[in-house]
Amino acid sequence: MTFVPNTAAQRAEMLRQIGVERFEDLLVAIPPELLMQRQLRVPEAHGEVELARAVEKLNAQNLHIPPNRVFAGGGAYMHHVPSVVDELSSRGEFYTAYTPYQPEVSQGYLQSIYEYQSYICMLTGMDISNASGYDGATTLADAVLMTNYVHKGKRSRVLFAPFVNAEFRNVVDTYCIGMEMRTEVLTASEQGRLSPQTLRDALSDDVACVVFQYPDCLGYLDEDMEELTAIVRESGALCIFSFYPFAAGLLKTPGELGADIVCGEAQCFGNYVNYGGPYCGFLACREQFVRVLPGRLIGRTVCERDGSPGMGFVMTLQAREQHIRRNKAMSNICSNQALLALRACIYLGSVGRNGFRQLAALCHANAMSAHEKLVNITGVQDAFPGRHFFNEFTLRFPSSQARQIRQRGLEQGMLVGIHPLVESDGTLNSDSNAGMVEDCLTFAFTEMQDEADSDALARLVWEVVSGS
Repeated sequence: MTFVPNTAAQRAEMLRQIGVERFEDLLVAIPPELLMQRQLRVPEAHGEVELARAVEKLNAQNLHIPPNRVFAGGGAYMHHVPSVVDELSSRGEFYTAYTPYQPEVSQGYLQSIYEYQSYICMLTGMDISNASGYDGATTLADAVLMTNYVHKGKRSRVLFAPFVNAEFRNVVDTYCIGMEMRTEVLTASEQGRLSPQTLRDALSDDVACVVFQYPDCLGYLDEDMEELTAIVRESGALCIFSFYPFAAGLLKTPGELGADIVCGEAQCFGNYVNYGGPYCGFLACREQFVRVLPGRLIGRTVCERDGSPGMGFVMTLQAREQHIRRNKAMSNICSNQALLALRACIYLGSVGRNGFRQLAALCHANAMSAHEKLVNITGVQDAFPGRHFFNEFTLRFPSSQARQIRQRGLEQGMLVGIHPLVESDGTLNSDSNAGMVEDCLTFAFTEMQDEADSDALARLVWEVVSGS
């Protein structure tokens, strides 16, 4: 964005129109003791050459880690962003300061959001998608609130399968306070799974929903997922999936597994990690729940003559939203992450169905190759041996070596995994029921790595574990 400052003459004219002599006259309502009585301590203005040198000097202090040496995931993944995504999303028609949520938004933007919604439905196996949400955590919270509306407030318990992202859970807990809903985390077996019997024992007629993460926050997949979702639906509760959508390139969609509502993070589609945001949450559901689906919804016109799809796009079902329903609205979302959803749409359109499957297969193959190298190092153990995973897995290390591995990695220009943050029965940490698991690391792999990168990681781990 360009910034054009006001001239002194323009500022004087604005003050005259307001009816004051000085800018300070606008601050009379602020107690004097709260006002800074000195000039800001900032250096003198630089010329362009001097400014570039100063920025380069500051940038040199940063720790630079190449994208192919980032082995950390946990909800944010270092995927390649094709240049076409930056090129098209940066066009003036899209890249503006105006948040495109008003009814008069352009047909071009409405079409891009409609196509984004279509992609999300294909990836999740759901019937309806909204125009996006703020991020994966808030869309999960909105999914939980949807189940409260579906049950008309008569069911107040929310059950979490083991190893749902603890930070996402914290957001859900906050949202649930106002709705008087309470959350519980179910106990995992020694293999890190949720047993069907444990789920049956926890269900009752006051459970609104059960939340699954697919794959879970440790990277693993539950082979009993279809049986688990069937048990939930028999009880009258709804199934929510917090889903890593890149996995749809290889795995069954949540819809095929029995999900009612699917949410997650679309950062992996054409959006950079960006130190944690802004991101783009997606939220989709079965058609029967569309009236309680929060956020904007774009529809496509239909030809009255023969029922064929038209070429007009419009915001629809707005009676659910704040400007009409006010305090009874489905959500506080009055906007959407349209620019980031656009980038996701461009990304998915550019890689195509076959390209997407190939990329997902490459993520899985890179993870499998690295896993084999790492677990063959003496002293390194798989957190849950024999469990299937997509592109992420968790390993256990002796003593305090997990921290040493991370520190050695930073010294060598690698981001070597993350410590799992779990809130469960302590399956991974016998000393605590909640918090960071110090002796484990979760590693993530995408198409950015190759054999040389996993070899470098395995060499680093071997050096620390063997004491070499």
